Amino acid sequence: MAADDKDKLLLSDTLVPDLFITQYMSSLTASSIRIYLMILMNKGSFSKMDVQTISKKLGFTQAEVEEQLFYLTSAGLLEQSDDGSLLLVDIKAREVDRYIDSRKDEGLETPPQHRDPAMVKLSASIADSFFAGHMGYIWYRFIDDCHSVFKLDPQVIYALFANLSERRKLFGKNTRPAEELREAWSKRGVRTEKDLEKILGDDRRIEACRDSLGKKRRKALDEVDLDYIRTWILTYKMEPDVPAFLYTYLRKDMDKEKVTMKQMDEILQEWFSHNIHTVDAAKDYEMKKKAADRTQAMTEFCGELFRKRLDGPDLQIIEKWANTDCWEEPIVRYAYEVLHKFMGSITLSQVDERLMLWKKNGVASVTKAKQFEAESKKKNKEAYQERKYAAPSSAYEPSIMENEYSKDHLEKKEQESLELLDDLLKDE
Repeated sequence: MAADDKDKLLLSDTLVPDLFITQYMSSLTASSIRIYLMILMNKGSFSKMDVQTISKKLGFTQAEVEEQLFYLTSAGLLEQSDDGSLLLVDIKAREVDRYIDSRKDEGLETPPQHRDPAMVKLSASIADSFFAGHMGYIWYRFIDDCHSVFKLDPQVIYALFANLSERRKLFGKNTRPAEELREAWSKRGVRTEKDLEKILGDDRRIEACRDSLGKKRRKALDEVDLDYIRTWILTYKMEPDVPAFLYTYLRKDMDKEKVTMKQMDEILQEWFSHNIHTVDAAKDYEMKKKAADRTQAMTEFCGELFRKRLDGPDLQIIEKWANTDCWEEPIVRYAYEVLHKFMGSITLSQVDERLMLWKKNGVASVTKAKQFEAESKKKNKEAYQERKYAAPSSAYEPSIMENEYSKDHLEKKEQESLELLDDLLKDE
């Protein structure tokens, strides 16, 4: 008590609204309640109530008073005028106005919990399940608003209380967590139980995606990362395991040392545009994309190497080289060079035959191909020497190739050509 008040005889009474006791007092601090009662007591007097006056009367510092006044103002119990004086809000008048406004659209005279048997049953069920049968009036009003203002079905209202209870957000008469959750659900279009199941399913998918991607990245995801995940799940309709697969794919298959959420978002946009939402579909798409890229690169390479216009059969061979046999450009070039040593015009079919021969003998690289060609040349030379110096045998019959290119055969052909030339000269 201030020194000025010690000699005064106080015989007056201060009336405290029941609404303050039932709806506000439990959520206030002891200091803020003392300040509210002090302002309420001086409401009818001519003294001005401000920070300095309250500090003097209650023995608080001005910083403490300002902090408690902030709580009272946030709770809707006080207003501050332009000159700094504090004014009490008529909470009874505001309650009447709120009640009348909530009834205007429906023309009701009593709250739904006293009118609708389903709401009566819901209120009783919530009171028994979450408040041990003793639910404060403020929660009845909250249920009333859920039904009449936010148009929530009874099943959704009960689920809201269950959600708060599971997260340990349902205690006393503090309705702020409940109001925040109700507002969040309302913004996401929740009205019926079906609407609620959808958004809860989306939330579970977002959490699953967050957990799997967080393990892959080995870091906690911040709010910016979560915004990306919400976009991927809710807008792109990706399954929760797709982003984690993409991260691994970029790191291992694409050899990227650092993968950002923005890079992943660009690829997921591309997948979304091609109606890809699952890991299997993404794998198939990327495999076909790689095959098309390999085919395009091999086509350009062969066009330069063979210096010709490629036709349908040529493109089929190129497709096989790129995606079935998986030949690299260097070994194709070497096969071309091997044939070019003793042939003029070379076709893709001839090169393909050479590549198939190498593949049959386990050749898969240029180094192995060079070894194979060297060994084949050596064997052919040895075989030729053996046939050249072998003793004639009656049982031995020369092959067509040996007959055609023997010394006697070539001399005979040369003689025939000279005779033909002489005949032609004589005719002239």
